[in-house]
Amino acid sequence: MECIFCGKENTAKSIEHIVSESLGNTVYLMERSRVCDECNRRFGKFEREALSSTIFLMERARMGIPNKKGNAAQGQLGGFGIQGNKDLVKNLVTLTGLKEEDIVDWKPESQTFTLKLPTFEKNEVAVSKTLLKIGLEALFTSKKQVYKKYDFKELRQFLDNTNQAEWPLVVSAPAHGKFESIPINYHKFELAKTRCHLLYQEADQQTLLFRFSYGGIAMTINLLGRDLNWLEHYQAPAGHETIYPAHFRAKLTRLLAQRD
Repeated sequence: MECIFCGKENTAKSIEHIVSESLGNTVYLMERSRVCDECNRRFGKFEREALSSTIFLMERARMGIPNKKGNAAQGQLGGFGIQGNKDLVKNLVTLTGLKEEDIVDWKPESQTFTLKLPTFEKNEVAVSKTLLKIGLEALFTSKKQVYKKYDFKELRQFLDNTNQAEWPLVVSAPAHGKFESIPINYHKFELAKTRCHLLYQEADQQTLLFRFSYGGIAMTINLLGRDLNWLEHYQAPAGHETIYPAHFRAKLTRLLAQRD
């Protein structure tokens, strides 16, 4: 079979999880040999970075999702040490490195406060690549008619490092337009157990949006290219950034000013 990413014939025996096993997925898998070992190894590097050094780390720890070895999620994010409960109890996370200024809205009566964690640690590229990889594999597996309609050349070049220009994404903004689930029936049901949802929207010929939500985090990306027009609906007021990497916010502002 041909690898859906590089097009090379291969007989890979490894199982490709469409959503990483470290996010709790054990059932939503690729057909064998549809992702070659070379691509699989390359993807593994940025997936590990995306899942262990971004807000996904906190969600894995908070929801008690074990890693591939069965251990609780742990790592560093923005100077904070994050350790999930060793017995995988949900909503029980140990944080280290907290400073007084990190604690907002302290309520003595309930012993609660608000903690603002960074979304990324300069690893937006790893997250973009992870989303693009998941989106293409999911469409190939569950929405073959949509997969066949579009040219994913730019996506493939980004994943194989032929074109390394950054790719914009949106984090935790309300969805605009109608999104539909990519996985159906059993796979959709099983993924939902870990609050994981894979959605798509065909906005136009240049915009095929993929929305990936996990726990309390939702991220949206255009699978067809780096075009900024679709981001207009996802702009947030100053201080409530949603578009990453940050330089795309300024580019979008200039683009919208040119229209006026």
